[in-house]
Formats: sequence, structure tokens, C-alpha cells
Amino acid sequence: MDRHGARCIVIDEQDCVLFIGRSATADRPARWFLPGGGIDSGETQREAAARELFEETGLRVGPDDLVGPVARQLYCGSRRQGPFTQENHLFMVRVERFEPHVAGGDEYEADFEFNWISKSAFATTEGFDHPVESLLHLVKRLLDGDVPTVPVQLAPVGAPASAVPGL
Repeated sequence: MDRHGARCIVIDEQDCVLFIGRSATADRPARWFLPGGGIDSGETQREAAARELFEETGLRVGPDDLVGPVARQLYCGSRRQGPFTQENHLFMVRVERFEPHVAGGDEYEADFEFNWISKSAFATTEGFDHPVESLLHLVKRLLDGDVPTVPVQLAPVGAPASAVPGL
């Protein structure tokens, strides 16, 4: 594993989930993903999730406000340095809807757009960076109050399911 990450499933009072990313344009497809990023040296998963959530959305929560981790997910992608793998630890937080804004991070994050997506719109929204069925099943479970006590393994992003032990 090249690195570990922490992401947040942010759910508002209307049971919509906050995604960050970009809308489709003529020269690029849409891309939506959960707020989060890499865990810095010396940080816990919870601390990283809270920090990334603030940097990418402007929402300030304490690490203890986060529930979980409720899931894990393998991400296989590439960067300028070449291919890499990251194990993401997903936390949940319930909030009143707010107007997200980038409050930190880097140049890449400065262009983020924000999208509150209802569970009924998951099937028709294009550009998810996460396998929709796996994530939707988890979101429905969380909305029903069934919070996993052991993190569930979500389908991997950018890799075949056979790449994840136990799937």
C-alpha cells in the first residue's frame, strides 16, 4: 500500500450526500468523489478526515464528531509519479446543509465544485469516482441507522474486485 487516506460521507438533514469534484464539460467528463485525502505523518485516521473535510469543504468538525470508520475502500490510480494504491478509511458525519467552499489544500482543490446528491439521484448522476452500488448500499444502511461496528469493505475504485482480499 503506497498510502492511507481518510474520507467523509457527509449527510445533510434531507439525507443528501456531499460530493466534491467537477461537472462535465465539452472536453472532460464529470468526476464526483467524497471529501478526503491522505493521512499525514503523525495523524490519526479521524484527525486526517476532519482536516481534509475542512480543507475541501470549509466544514469544521472535531475528530470525535466523526462516526466510524464505517468502511474501507481500495483506490488504485495514477499521478505524475506513476501508479499508486491507497486504502481509504471512510467516516460519516450528519450535518445541516451548508454552502461548501475550499478552505485550504492545494491548487488542484481550488477548482472543486460541490454537489449534494440524494440517494434517489445516485443512479442517474454520472462521474462517480466510487462504485455506485457499493456506496449506495452503505449510504442506505447508514440512513437506516445501521452503522457498522466493523468497517465494511466497499468495492474498489480503479481496480478489479479480485485485487481486494476478501471480496
